[in-house]
Amino acid sequence: MLEIKNISKKFGRFSITDICLNIENEDYYILLGASGAGKSVLLEIIAGLIKPDSGSIILNGNDITSMPVEKRKTGLIFQSPAIFPHLTVKQNIAFPLKHPKSKSSQVQIEKLSEQMNIKHLLSQKPAILSGGELQRLALARALAAEPVMLLLDEPFSAVDTPMKAELRGMLRQLNKQGLPILHVTHDFEEAIALASTMAIIENGVIIQTGSANDILTNPKSGFAAGFTGEHNFFKAIIEGNNARILSGHHAPTQEIKLNDNFESGPANILIKSKYVIISVDEPNISTVNNLKGIISSISPSREGFEVCVSGEIDLFARITRESLEKMNLKTGLPAWACFKASSVDVIR
Repeated sequence: MLEIKNISKKFGRFSITDICLNIENEDYYILLGASGAGKSVLLEIIAGLIKPDSGSIILNGNDITSMPVEKRKTGLIFQSPAIFPHLTVKQNIAFPLKHPKSKSSQVQIEKLSEQMNIKHLLSQKPAILSGGELQRLALARALAAEPVMLLLDEPFSAVDTPMKAELRGMLRQLNKQGLPILHVTHDFEEAIALASTMAIIENGVIIQTGSANDILTNPKSGFAAGFTGEHNFFKAIIEGNNARILSGHHAPTQEIKLNDNFESGPANILIKSKYVIISVDEPNISTVNNLKGIISSISPSREGFEVCVSGEIDLFARITRESLEKMNLKTGLPAWACFKASSVDVIR
């Protein structure tokens, strides 16, 4: 089990602040964030490459915060694997072993190369290997050191799409065999495919943890909501059964009706685009939120099309091709974005 307790580190204008995570032995833990969010810094702190300003790292009951890299028993794999170009595949795998030429080491090398499907490449130099083969070699070499946890930093970024599925399968299998994994990525699909537990990091702060389903259905930031394909996520001030959307200058603008009285104060508002109805005529329907604007964009989506109506705020709706053609929707056309009060999720 890995316990990360109040880890902080400042780099000039950027910092990670009071990071706390608990990673169980059976976890495939995904840390999801945009580039520059701080996820790689945290990984390097855990691995021992960067010293934190404060906080502690406990691995299987042992405080490893000040422990040298080589004694931590964590296998770190970067997005560009640090493979020794002058050594063969076999020699690279053997590098962490104390007695690489012993019979037991040779058996271990054979086993790992077979497990990673690179046995046929043992005599080759890394220069001829593909991105996927290099990552499998990096995995084999990391596993040769018998780590108690794997730390993966964007491991699929240089791998072709067909190879990603194979690597995911290998990592899932390692996790099922009892190896906990902490995997950082900015790729939501990758996260969904692998995560047993997820955390979202934004601007050096953990803003949400939970299962992939928790984060999909109840995102607590615009960043997380954007990963789910939802754009109607707003910061707001709640006043009873009203929400006043905050503009970029943090001034209230558009008012949204809610279906209940909520505790007053700041909150996040999510309006799923599947619940937004587009109308080119003044609405005469049961929706209480009818926002007038101009159609600013029409984009193809998996379900049909995504239409944005821009007024005081931008609201996105998902519609079918049939609806698009029936209403003859075009950019620049005046329109209403309509939704019920019950379609508004208040997230705190």
